[in-house]
Amino acid sequence: MLQMPILRTSRSAERKSRAQHSASPARHEVFPSHRDQSQVVESTYQQAVKVEQVDDSLPKDQLVEALRGQHALVIAFSGSQTQNSIKLADAAFEAGVKHIVPADYGSCDSSDPRSLELVPLYKSKKEVRDYLIGLSQRSRPDGSHLTWTSLITGHFFDYGLKSGLLAVDIKEHKARVFDGGNIRFSASTLADIGLATAKVLGRVGDARLSNKLVNAHSVATTQNELIGKVEGAVGPKFEVEQVSSNEYIKEQKGLLAGDGSQDSAAIEELVSVEGIVMQIGRTKGICS
Repeated sequence: MLQMPILRTSRSAERKSRAQHSASPARHEVFPSHRDQSQVVESTYQQAVKVEQVDDSLPKDQLVEALRGQHALVIAFSGSQTQNSIKLADAAFEAGVKHIVPADYGSCDSSDPRSLELVPLYKSKKEVRDYLIGLSQRSRPDGSHLTWTSLITGHFFDYGLKSGLLAVDIKEHKARVFDGGNIRFSASTLADIGLATAKVLGRVGDARLSNKLVNAHSVATTQNELIGKVEGAVGPKFEVEQVSSNEYIKEQKGLLAGDGSQDSAAIEELVSVEGIVMQIGRTKGICS
């Protein structure tokens, strides 16, 4: 399934947002596009939202037509879909789209050499971002340029608590703590990731955001603080396993074969530990 939201900001909303520098993002009209075989049904969206279909192969002419007249493109499918992201970027450039938010997001900074070495997914994200850098340096026939912003959000907080990505098992009252549990790391709720994206779209042209990786987070916390809060909310104290992050990474790397793409569970564990110990985004982000 491929979901391709395309977002357009009205001119009046842009001007109001820039004039007020408001903490609330401007409102945007959203135009989702789906591949023909997408299982997302139109009833997923509000009745006023127009959904466009494109062929599964994402032909450039259909993409350009879907994007023409749009203010911005937000790519919301997996960051591993490198070639599809590049297809969208090329179409956006030709269609005159002003700004792209690629499918970067995620637990780790995809520009960090250590993360790039550990997790193949981040190499895909970097490849797309490098491509956008190249596009941003080209002029269109009318002299305009395309800009982009990558959001580095840290772990998805609400999703991570449910899935175990934060190394906390609420159901079993267990937790895995890396390197003593006092490393402060960033995390963002899914709602705040949406808010940060909307804020970026309301500030297209802002030099602080254009052609940059931007940290955005809901909270900066430690594993020990998190476990304490969870214990206070759900009851008995958790059984805590103290682990060396380096040893755990070595163990999970040993489970990978070739480029590491064959073992999704080990990759998820590498993302989990790296997102906790690499300490990204501790300074105030745009949705803090």
